[in-house]
Amino acid sequence: MHISVLIPAHHRVPLSLLKWTLEGYLGQELSDGHTVEIHVGIDGAPEEVVGSSESAVLGEVAATTHFLPRMGAAGVRNFLMGKAEGELIVFGNADARPEAGMLEVHAQTFLGLPGKGRGCLVLGSAPWEMPERPTVFDVLLAETPMIFFYSKLVAGEWYDWRHAWTLNLSARADDLRACGGFHEELRPVYYEDLAFGHRMLGPTRAGVLYRPEARVVHRHPTTLGQYLDREELLGLMAPVLGRVVPEAFGALFGVKEAGLLVRDFEIWTGLDSTMHRWIYQRLQEWAGMAAEALPRDAGERSRVLNTIYQMHVPLKRLAFRLGYLRGIELVRDEQWQERVPAGLWRKVVEA
Repeated sequence: MHISVLIPAHHRVPLSLLKWTLEGYLGQELSDGHTVEIHVGIDGAPEEVVGSSESAVLGEVAATTHFLPRMGAAGVRNFLMGKAEGELIVFGNADARPEAGMLEVHAQTFLGLPGKGRGCLVLGSAPWEMPERPTVFDVLLAETPMIFFYSKLVAGEWYDWRHAWTLNLSARADDLRACGGFHEELRPVYYEDLAFGHRMLGPTRAGVLYRPEARVVHRHPTTLGQYLDREELLGLMAPVLGRVVPEAFGALFGVKEAGLLVRDFEIWTGLDSTMHRWIYQRLQEWAGMAAEALPRDAGERSRVLNTIYQMHVPLKRLAFRLGYLRGIELVRDEQWQERVPAGLWRKVVEA
């Protein structure tokens, strides 16, 4: 089986990080009959190199870097799909390095499924890389559903389109092209992977198979401020999802139109700023507290982390809702480059 690895990379991604990721793909252990090519798309490359590409053969792997204008992650993936020659597509991230055998698991899984996995997606795991001196906040990111909820998934189980996370996801190339790929108007980033899953699998089908043995290590150090900016951007992008793929929006948020949430969010974001400030202060403390402060007993540790997680949810929702209210004004596609976090949550918690 010929495998095409597709990696979109924002132009600000450090070259050292991308190199670290690619080294993981070049070191894959594959059985006879499997071959690999790699395509990297630089989203927002310098104008003087836009439209060009650089290719190299590294060992037995052909790797090509494509220098693209700024278009967003969905557009980059669609472009790379047009360059891919593999019958199996594996989507990765510029900050997600595969462990040995990751591609082998993806390939063998498809070969072992009925019809060689036609119409299916395979999701691998993506454990968060811990820094050298982790804090309690780092552990929260890694072991609770603050960002991803891999910890809630069961190996070998099938899930629906809400689990089509493209930092470690594979599909047959013909299925990807038949469904139309990614919605390019979901840009710059967020929800484009879920919308693709919805497009390919439909609203009810459990077509995402979880294979945690296919592992990538996710190197994405994140501060508390960056985490809340991420939630704000998710909120900002949600109305765009409502315009582009209303069926997926309705399934995620429980209403048919993005405007129906505006009044509720205006009310909720105006409530109890004192509570939000208190939560923020506590999270700041945990962001500076060494992970060794957590209980050693596994059960007690889990209870403490869950308590902190539940406590932080109102602050997470605040950032999301503030972003959402701003996003209502930025739903037209020509406004897409204005969709950046503005730190709206800071005006509440730092008042």
